[in-house]
Amino acid sequence: MKIIVRLFVAVIMWVCIDILALMVIPSLSLFQGLLESYTWLSRGDITQITLLVVSLLLMCVFSKGNLSTYGFKSVKISQLLKPALISIIVAFTLIVLSIVIMIIGGAQAEGGESSAMAEGVLKHIISVWIIASICEEFFSRGLLQGFLDPFKKYGFRLFRAYISVPVTISAIAFGLGHLCLLGRINTLFLINILILATVLGFIAGYYREKTGSIIPAIVVHLLFNIVGSIPLLLMKLMQG
Repeated sequence: MKIIVRLFVAVIMWVCIDILALMVIPSLSLFQGLLESYTWLSRGDITQITLLVVSLLLMCVFSKGNLSTYGFKSVKISQLLKPALISIIVAFTLIVLSIVIMIIGGAQAEGGESSAMAEGVLKHIISVWIIASICEEFFSRGLLQGFLDPFKKYGFRLFRAYISVPVTISAIAFGLGHLCLLGRINTLFLINILILATVLGFIAGYYREKTGSIIPAIVVHLLFNIVGSIPLLLMKLMQG
């Protein structure tokens, strides 16, 4: 498949799956009924699980059963240490800068980011830290980046790191995916989220490609979510 065709297919696939997961599936009467019956289940959980299921199905089809080409590969613990450390340092630095910028700009957490804590700390940990980190990585670094893997010979160098086209596209797509929060949260807060998500995407994608495994990407995502949640969790605990 030529690069322009594969890129076009990747973009269409990304848009269609996002629409399916964000709007179509959660709106079905079956899932609306589940949301009403099980208060611990959120619309976001349904979206994330949809991303996971659809991604797994498409990866099986595209790989013809050879899922190792989509990141299904084990790694040593030692291979997780560097991406974990880098994730913590970068995420903490960006979160601190974001807080400073928002304070200077007079912005306050509202809407989506504060309501994310309304259901409790445990629910936030399960939904945001665990479910989102796994499901979104299977979609972004598993399906999307894996689909574009034939073009990893194209890219650019950033300091000593080689950033390929698949890493770049999956990172940008992941960042743009958070535009679904538009209108639900403060604009300045949304911009910070977009920047954090894109940086997360580049780090996760880089180590996904370097190790050939999706596991480091999930670890990176998890740590970014943990560090990013700390200020909100502290606020929730102090309020409770």
